[in-house]
Amino acid sequence: MMEEHGGDAAPSVTTTITGGNEVEDGGAGNIKIKVSFGSSNFDVFITPQSTFGDLKGVIAKATGLDPKVQNVLFRGKEKDDHESLQMAGVKDNAKVILIETTPTKTEDLEKVEEIKENIEEISRGLEAVNQVREENNQFEEQVVSLETVVCSGTQVADKDFIFLTEMLMRQLLKLDGIDAEGEGRIQRKLEVRRVQSLVEKLDNLRTKNSNPTGNVQEKADEPSLPSSSSKM
Repeated sequence: MMEEHGGDAAPSVTTTITGGNEVEDGGAGNIKIKVSFGSSNFDVFITPQSTFGDLKGVIAKATGLDPKVQNVLFRGKEKDDHESLQMAGVKDNAKVILIETTPTKTEDLEKVEEIKENIEEISRGLEAVNQVREENNQFEEQVVSLETVVCSGTQVADKDFIFLTEMLMRQLLKLDGIDAEGEGRIQRKLEVRRVQSLVEKLDNLRTKNSNPTGNVQEKADEPSLPSSSSKM
């Protein structure tokens, strides 16, 4: 085990060499960051008060990758070195994406520009999906409220179901219009399934609301069992 001590700006970390790979061990007060780099994934540990520049330094110790060629994305957005992890919302077990840009040759410049364009495209897609997700959170709360009222036996105006269903269908159209790649496409697909599930729940609640006494009637129609006295 080899212990590395950083300067005043960078947090101290402990590096363990295992099978040729460097793995950062968490110390007291450190949080674990999951790093996705190409086809590989690894964890590093750092204090939450650190910056993304400090995080690049820790990643450099684990990978040997110069911080100058590191692009770190969190929630689909590339982060500046001076930005605080804590202020950006990075918590324990948070995931970041690491992209290397190494313009060592003239022909590599076009590749770097292409990578940056892809990063921007992924960021735009994720941001658009996140915006629709925030709106869907409010619609889901309304569905839950309707469910509570209907299940209590109180009848709800049919127009409430119609309005909420129409709003959710508009959300599906919004999601369909988002041009997303990579992680953005995955999140968009998950959000589409979520909205479809809410629409299905509304349909079931609307049916139940249209016949609130159905369960009561079914129980009333059931034949009663003969009492013990009638057998005698």
